[in-house]
Amino acid sequence: MSHVKLIVTDLDNTLLRRDKTISDYTIDVLRRVRERGIKVAFATARDFRYITEHLAPMFGYLPDIIVADNGAIARYDGMNVFVRSIPVATANALMKCVERTRAISSESKYIIRESEHKVTEHWSVGKPNTVVAESIDGVTEDVLFFDGTITDDVILAHYPNIRCVTYSDVNWSTFVHKEATKQNALAAVIDTLDISYPEIAAFGDDFSDVEMLRECGVGVAMSNAIDECKSVADYVCDDCDDDGAAHWIEENLL
Repeated sequence: MSHVKLIVTDLDNTLLRRDKTISDYTIDVLRRVRERGIKVAFATARDFRYITEHLAPMFGYLPDIIVADNGAIARYDGMNVFVRSIPVATANALMKCVERTRAISSESKYIIRESEHKVTEHWSVGKPNTVVAESIDGVTEDVLFFDGTITDDVILAHYPNIRCVTYSDVNWSTFVHKEATKQNALAAVIDTLDISYPEIAAFGDDFSDVEMLRECGVGVAMSNAIDECKSVADYVCDDCDDDGAAHWIEENLL
């Protein structure tokens, strides 16, 4: 598959193992991929600082492209190429309808609610842009996302520019701008890099990965992925705990 110029991969339960670790083997495979001139993008629901402040020290480098915050932001070469934020007024109004808010991400800071996390174990604690709060009642700036629990789906009908992201393995939701998707962010990256979808290999396991697995030239679902991912993927690789993505990359791209 010499035509592949970009690898885009989800993190949790895809590149990362279930315990949120990453193996030296996977790190080495991605290093060798980059040495071949293939760019690497991480596409995650997590706050972008999770990559820049937590994962990058493990790797020893940043990925070429970061698509984070459920697709609300994309960065290439340290510059934003795509941003879709929730306006502050909308965020505050919707937050009042949410049972509880767990975390908020904006471009300036990351706020976590103390009672919702094992704070001493959370990756963000001690980082310069993290705020640990007893409660989260509102914000003073546009936000990339906020996590919470909504009790009435009809509420979202009053916010046509907001979408609710659900997950297969946790019982909360993420609220983002309607246009904030991994696929939309990836489209902006493609325009910036001047490459095409057939030149991309994508890896994923959950609902937010379905669209990019379907649209990219090579879609690879994890064996631990939901059926919706497997149904649109071209290949299914081994489990995330067995470094399935890295093994597929080594066998097919290196």
